[in-house]
Amino acid sequence: MKINEALKEKNNLVKKLLELQNRITTYNCIIEGNPRAYDPKEVMEELNSTMEKLVNLKTSITRANQPVQDKIYRLSELKSQIRFLKNIPVTEGKAQSGKSYYSQPETYVWESAIKAKERDQHILELEKEKEILQKELDIHNYNTSIQ
Repeated sequence: MKINEALKEKNNLVKKLLELQNRITTYNCIIEGNPRAYDPKEVMEELNSTMEKLVNLKTSITRANQPVQDKIYRLSELKSQIRFLKNIPVTEGKAQSGKSYYSQPETYVWESAIKAKERDQHILELEKEKEILQKELDIHNYNTSIQ
C-alpha cells in the first residue's frame, strides 16, 4: 500500500473510532426494558481492534515518512504561520471607540507596525513555499510504499 492510500485509510479508521465511541456513549445506558440497537460490550471490542489497526498504520506511515519528516514538520509550521499572519490586526487610520450609554465615542488614530501589504506579501511567500513542499510530499506519498 502506498502512503497516499494509507493516509486515506487512516482517516477512515479515525472516523470509525469516533462512530464507535458515539455508539458506546449512546447505547451504554438505556431505560430498562428498551431495546439496544448496539451491544456496547461488542462495540468496545470493535473499538479496541480498530484502535490497534490505527496505531499499526500510523506507525507504518511514520516509518515510511522518515526521509521527508523535516518537510512534513516544515509544512505544518508554514500552515500555522499563515493562519497566525492572517489574524494579525492591521488597522490604520482614524476609528471611533464604541459608544456607551453614558458617553460619546472617542476617536483614536491607529497605526500598525506590520502593514497589511507587508503582511499579505509575507503570506504569499509562505503559500508558495507551502505549495512546493506539498507537491514534493504528494510525490513521496504516491511513490512510497508502507510495510
